[in-house]
Amino acid sequence: MRQLFTWRFLAAIGAVVLLAVGVDTAFAGNEKRGEIAVVAPATFDDDGNLIPRRIDLIDPVAFVVPSPDFEVGEDGLTRGVLDLVLDADRTARVAPGTPGEVTCENFDDPNRCVVVADVLGEDVVWFALLPRGPRDTVELPPIVDLQDGYALFVNGWEVLYAPIIERDDATCGDDVVSFSDFLRRFGPGSTSVVDLETRQVTAVICGEEFVPPPTTVVYEGSLDGSIVLPSTSTLPVLDPDVEPPES
Repeated sequence: MRQLFTWRFLAAIGAVVLLAVGVDTAFAGNEKRGEIAVVAPATFDDDGNLIPRRIDLIDPVAFVVPSPDFEVGEDGLTRGVLDLVLDADRTARVAPGTPGEVTCENFDDPNRCVVVADVLGEDVVWFALLPRGPRDTVELPPIVDLQDGYALFVNGWEVLYAPIIERDDATCGDDVVSFSDFLRRFGPGSTSVVDLETRQVTAVICGEEFVPPPTTVVYEGSLDGSIVLPSTSTLPVLDPDVEPPES
């Protein structure tokens, strides 16, 4: 994590004061919001394989400070610089050419976004900027498996999970007997909840129950035999004078 005491950081601190006295101001101009809030195809490699991303950093972002030319291109790589002010002592800098995705649309108000990232030393290798959820949480995609203390997500992300993952009773009901049962019945349409204090998956919210498609069996062998069709399409006429055989 890199500590940056630049003009962007000072601007972020200054904005805290302005917001405290009720001045409506922002770091990034509103005209940038539509260009920045995009999802880029950073999930797959050149061969179309899912890229695993073990998440090292999960943090709420106090302020998002993009350079005037910042954007995420169609190739999933950043242009310009993005500074994510986490607190008074920490700022994560996303350098140009970093793969990532942005779904948090509110850069104007403080504490509206959460960063999840794969970092190497002080460098952000990959990042995602997500909208902050209720009660200090962030919502992630469905889980597909649990392995070695990590929840594996459908998009390739890997995040630590709590010893007990709570299931939302209102959406999951009370007949889910195990986490495997949850994955089988509700996994594909579920939402995963990460607690921002523990940085772990602590709960899941169920969607519609998953109904697997019917299985179609294709017969690839050969059929030996023949079908004898009637020589005439008319029914035979019974002679009323013929006695039926004795049984």
